[in-house]
Amino acid sequence: MDFQKLFDEYNFSEAEKELAINSKTANTSEMNRSRVISELILNKRIEKATYDIINSNKKLAISNEKYSKGLLWLTGGLVFVGLVQIIINIIK
Repeated sequence: MDFQKLFDEYNFSEAEKELAINSKTANTSEMNRSRVISELILNKRIEKATYDIINSNKKLAISNEKYSKGLLWLTGGLVFVGLVQIIINIIK
């Protein structure tokens, strides 16, 4: 089986490639090598998913901060308008 395509697709390091290639010995079957490669691929996918979640959460935090600042300005504007109305009522 040609594992080079999998190695390239998942960006296996040299150590990971060596582990996958050497996991089949005279005493083990091809099934052992497939299991090792599957576990390495699963680890790569979990690592990528975790990285994607972290980046998504960073973007969400930035968005929430902008939203909070906008609400702060709007609340300040409403307080100012309320104070102006009170002052106008007092002057009348």
